Amino acid sequence: MMQKDLKIAIYGAGAIGCVVAARLILAGYSAVSLIARGQNKQVLEAHGIRLKDLTGEYQVYPFQVVECPSVLEVQDYIFICTKFDALTQISKHLHTMLHPQTVVIPLINGVPFWYFYQDTSTQINHIKTLDPDGELIKTFPLAHLIGAVVFITAQLEAYGQVSSHNPYLLILGEPNQQMSERLAQLSQLFIASGIEVRQSTDIRDQIWTKVMANLSSNPLSVIASATLSDIYAHPYLRDIALNITQEVRQVAASYGARIKIDPCTFLSLGADMGPIYTSMWYDYQKKNPLELTNIIDAVLELAAVYAVPMPTTKLIAQLTRYLNQKNIQT
Repeated sequence: MMQKDLKIAIYGAGAIGCVVAARLILAGYSAVSLIARGQNKQVLEAHGIRLKDLTGEYQVYPFQVVECPSVLEVQDYIFICTKFDALTQISKHLHTMLHPQTVVIPLINGVPFWYFYQDTSTQINHIKTLDPDGELIKTFPLAHLIGAVVFITAQLEAYGQVSSHNPYLLILGEPNQQMSERLAQLSQLFIASGIEVRQSTDIRDQIWTKVMANLSSNPLSVIASATLSDIYAHPYLRDIALNITQEVRQVAASYGARIKIDPCTFLSLGADMGPIYTSMWYDYQKKNPLELTNIIDAVLELAAVYAVPMPTTKLIAQLTRYLNQKNIQT
């Protein structure tokens, strides 16, 4: 049994950050701190987190809510639950929270900036779209990192109020694709919190599966204002989603990764998620800049290296960029 006084910091208090924090607190972990800003911080300090999921409704209170991570003690686990665009700035402040055994877990969608770290299968070691000047790969404490693929759907109803209507799943793996003691301990942390965990020795295969899910659903949800069930089942959208999944599979294969689920099964599972909107759709409704760099642009960059054609993805990307630009200017 894991000790319950582990120091755990969660960077970002959006839907995923609040779900993870709440589940850890409900499991009895007594030193869960949130890093949040502005009104979000004020609400969390005053009212905590209200979680509604398949197991019930809960009100929980973090150990601390802080704006500046430097005020925290060194942590045993740090979960980064922000948008990718915040990661470069975050990486500059992580060192104040580290001890030699601290584990850092980015819970971020899209192609990870660390994809080629400890990957011996290719000569490529840098994704320029994600890290143009190489600053992120230099400043991030890579030795502390464990990779994660997030299969959690949740909606932030208001600051500190989050709901989820599907089971939770995390796939965790070391960048070197080996099993380790720290990976096993991290898995136990989540299992104790009611989150299903799979330990993987092929984490990059799992990453591409989630990239395929993100890329085939997020942009289409914005363009068509469509839910997951419509994207993957409606005859006008299903074929577009299918084309994107097939294009992503080809890119993954060019880097030695294998997406194990077949396209038809994938589409069926996506349709079964029900009338759920994507996080990108919610961002669009709020006129927030869309998370395109790591979900779309990085994939197109990797495709171009091996001249993998992605005509449908490129078209959808252009439409999404147009809508994003127009949306944030109005």
